[in-house]
Amino acid sequence: MSDADTDTDTDPRTPVDMLDEANACHDADVPRGATLLRRIEPAALPADKLPSYAFLLNHVLGEKLGAWPEALQRQQQLLALPSPPAVLWRQAGAAAAAAGDAASLERAAAAYAEANAVPVAQALHVIALSAAMYQVPASNAAEAARLTTAAIAPFGEAAWGEACAIDAAAATCLNNIASGLQDRALADLRVPGLGAALQASAELAHRFWQRAGTWVNEERALYLLAMVGNALGDAAAARTHALKALALLDAHDTHHAENVDRAFVELERAHACLASGLIDEASAATAQANTLAAAFGDASLTAWFDSRRARLALLPG
Repeated sequence: MSDADTDTDTDPRTPVDMLDEANACHDADVPRGATLLRRIEPAALPADKLPSYAFLLNHVLGEKLGAWPEALQRQQQLLALPSPPAVLWRQAGAAAAAAGDAASLERAAAAYAEANAVPVAQALHVIALSAAMYQVPASNAAEAARLTTAAIAPFGEAAWGEACAIDAAAATCLNNIASGLQDRALADLRVPGLGAALQASAELAHRFWQRAGTWVNEERALYLLAMVGNALGDAAAARTHALKALALLDAHDTHHAENVDRAFVELERAHACLASGLIDEASAATAQANTLAAAFGDASLTAWFDSRRARLALLPG
């Protein structure tokens, strides 16, 4: 019997079970993930699960299926619960922006601004960035460049010169946009405007993580910049960012808890060095990356490492 045929009244799974299952399966099986999300009664979820549910509504129903009016309607159900956390207003605002519901967007922005004690204009900037985070993956390269350029533009303005309560939300969205763009087909990266949008979003992600995150956030933002450098054929920049990421790991990761990160950073460094003609350094970085990867003990991580290595083999260098 398929999920679609299961009687929800006799389904033994709890709402948390269904949410966890949707989270695990939604990329590989979008319809199944959507069915699970639609079965969940929001009021039955613990408060700490509501942000994940709200994210998946936008990611699965909106981004993957294009059902933005439904995603917005379900986000509004969450907002009807007692004392919704501030992030729910951002997710509802993103759904409203994507659905073209100006009145719902205005209400969400006002509530998000009030909850975080920030100006409404800045709340709108982050909500628009959140909407772009969901819309860019499904857009063609030219539209992705346009959407990204428009969404990130405010973050270089004076209003964002000082730290504020929603910096981490901005950093997360910027990071996700840049990560998705750099992983596009290589032909996309040559579309006018996309490379510049990719570079700018990755640089902004690093800037915002520097003031809103931990050293791990900053190290991963530098790793992203290294990937972007390699993707755009700027080997010198890629190597510089990889070395900065490794320096942070050397300074802070005394217990080697982030050896997975180190393996991937070394992989980017190796490619950048090879492209720069630094053969000895490339060999050393490759050996270090392979040694660390051999100790993963996790098939999914190994597959990810192998796929990244295969991707790098296709990039300029």
